Amino acid sequence: MPSTDSCLIITWMYSSPKGEQFVHTQVGKRSSSLTYQAYYWRCVFLLFESSARLNSGARHILFVNQFPPDSVDGIDIEMLIKQYRVEVVVFDTLTLSPTDYYGAWNTQFLVLDVLDWVAKHCQPDDAVFILDSDIVFIKPIDKKLLSDLREKKALLYSLDLGENYVNNGLTPAELLEVSRELDPYFSPSSFVYSGGEFICILGSEARRIASMAREVYLRCIERHQRRQKKFNEEAHLLSFVYQSLGYENYSANHVVKRIWTDRSVESNVTGDEGSLIMWHLPAEKKNGFVKLFRSFVRVGDKYTLPSTELAITFRLKESRAEALKRKLFRTPARRIISILRAIK
Repeated sequence: MPSTDSCLIITWMYSSPKGEQFVHTQVGKRSSSLTYQAYYWRCVFLLFESSARLNSGARHILFVNQFPPDSVDGIDIEMLIKQYRVEVVVFDTLTLSPTDYYGAWNTQFLVLDVLDWVAKHCQPDDAVFILDSDIVFIKPIDKKLLSDLREKKALLYSLDLGENYVNNGLTPAELLEVSRELDPYFSPSSFVYSGGEFICILGSEARRIASMAREVYLRCIERHQRRQKKFNEEAHLLSFVYQSLGYENYSANHVVKRIWTDRSVESNVTGDEGSLIMWHLPAEKKNGFVKLFRSFVRVGDKYTLPSTELAITFRLKESRAEALKRKLFRTPARRIISILRAIK
């Protein structure tokens, strides 16, 4: 296993104070409720559990505006923090977009505050991973990933969007239009969208990425005030920064994947996900993450997770019961009766 001593695994959690409500699609609108926030706390500590188990030498850093609760589902959070050696850092600043900026994802620009911190505190050779909390490691960070990062300086998880696909309010053509208005010398012939859930950079790149991202954000705020199109969320903005600075697109698509697992709504599971290092599981906040977190067992002053097949826990593989249930929902009534009679 390669040394991960110079790796930083970072995530963040913003807890809305009472009366403040932000919209996050997979969880809902009541961002100040403890029930809402618990979905994210479960993800945070399952991310760190998976990394501490597989990347034992890495630093684990959690940015917060409020300290975590004492417990979630009866699990002692302070004990998890100590067990996974999580460094809790309180945000120095909070970059929250205006409530009328876009209508959702108002907290996502907090990643700019994380990047500012990284630019100040990281060493040039550090391998920095800023991850959405609903990511889990299924394999350790390997030599190839670290070698690729040293060579390319940043690794990008890029997504192919259809020409007319509206991504958080803007099509690829509109994103390109905004890019060229911000920078007339923006050279790419198309705008390539790289997901904000996975930021992987060398410490040496942090300062110029953070500086440019902050500048672009302030210009987007000005455009919003003038009712002009702007980057609506952090991935729009960071994708522009990455392309402007010349980083290679699609360089991390063998490392991580945004996996949609709810087959009743949308699924992009191919069966090849076992080759990845990380799974991003947005549709599992209310499903797999809850089940897995609640399975923590306390043994003395530590918690353990029972052996489980994560592909089933997170619905990459359907259990027989789930497959039958889905089939029944899609099957005409006469056929359902026939299946039930056959089961008897």
